[in-house]
Amino acid sequence: MKKWLLFLIKLVLTGLCLWWALREVEWDNSILASPGDLSWRWILPGIFLAGVTVLLTAFRLWVLLLAQGIRITLWRSVELTLIGNLFNLLAVGSIGSDAARIFLLIRDHPERKMAVTLAVMFDHLVGLIAMSVVFFALTAGRFDALASQSEETRAILKFSWVFFSGGLASIVFMFVMSAPPIHNRIKAKLIHTRFAMMRKFPEALDVYRTKWGHALLATAAAIVMLPIYYASFWCGARSAGSMVDATPILVAMPVVDMLSAMPLSISGLGVREASMKILMEDLTGMKPDIAVAATLIGFACSLIWTLMGGLLFLRPRDRASVETIESLTSEEEDG
Repeated sequence: MKKWLLFLIKLVLTGLCLWWALREVEWDNSILASPGDLSWRWILPGIFLAGVTVLLTAFRLWVLLLAQGIRITLWRSVELTLIGNLFNLLAVGSIGSDAARIFLLIRDHPERKMAVTLAVMFDHLVGLIAMSVVFFALTAGRFDALASQSEETRAILKFSWVFFSGGLASIVFMFVMSAPPIHNRIKAKLIHTRFAMMRKFPEALDVYRTKWGHALLATAAAIVMLPIYYASFWCGARSAGSMVDATPILVAMPVVDMLSAMPLSISGLGVREASMKILMEDLTGMKPDIAVAATLIGFACSLIWTLMGGLLFLRPRDRASVETIESLTSEEEDG
C-alpha cells in the first residue's frame, strides 16, 4: 500500500512539474502542437547517441565487476543495463535499476552478494565523479557569463557546485575510511553480527583502491559517455528547430541530470523539463516549448533502448516477479 501511495504522490508531482514547465508555452505556434514538424534527421542521431550511451554504461559496470573478480560477458552487461533502465523507468517503491541488476547478478553469482552490491553501488559513485568532472570542466571558465543570469539560474548553479563538491568530498572520505590502517581499527570494535555488512563493506570498497586501474578505466568511460548522452538532448533541440550550439546544452545537462535524479517524479519527468526550461532560457534565450521538446525528445531517444530491456526481461533467464526482487532488496538492507 505504501509503495502505491508513494507512486501516486510522484505521479502528482510529475504532473505539477510538467504543468509548470508548459505553462508559458504559446500553443498556437508551438512545436509541441505540431510534432510532424520535427526534423527526423536530428532524431535518428539522437537515438544512435543514446545507444552508444548504453554500451559505455554497460562497459563501466563490466569493468567494476571485473575488479571484484566477477566475470560476465560484455553483452550480459549490456542486457543488465537495459533491464536496469527499464526498472528505473517503472520504479515503484524500492524497485529500481539497482535492485534489478543486483538481483540478476546475485542469481548468477550467489556466493558474491557483497561484491555484486558494492560494484553496483560504486557504479553510481563513478557516475557522480564523471558528472562532477564534466560540470566543473564546462563551467570553470564561464563564471562571469553564468553569474549574469537570472536569480533562479544562479541559485540552481550554486546548489550544483555545492552538490558536486560535496559528492566528491564524500567519495574521498569513503576511500580514506576504507583504507586498511583506519578500517582495521574500526573493524576491531564492530564485534556484533549486526555490523557484519559494515565490516565487509570497506574491504570490498578498498578493492577499487588497490585495483585503481579498473576504477580509472570505468571513470574514463563515464566521462566519455556523459557528453555523448547529453548530445542526444542537443539533437532533440535541433530537431525541434533550435540552432543552439552544443556547449550550453552540455553545461546545463549535468545540473538537469542531477535534479531529475532526485526521487520527486517518475523517471525525472517534469523536473527535467522545468529545470532545462529555466537554464536554457537564461543561457541561450531558448523558447520554453523548444526547451521542453528538447528534453522530451532526448528522453524518448533513451526510452527506445529502455523498451528493449523489457523484451530481454521477458526471457525465462531474467524473468522474475517484482515481489521476488523486493524481497532480495529487503534482505540486503537488513543484512
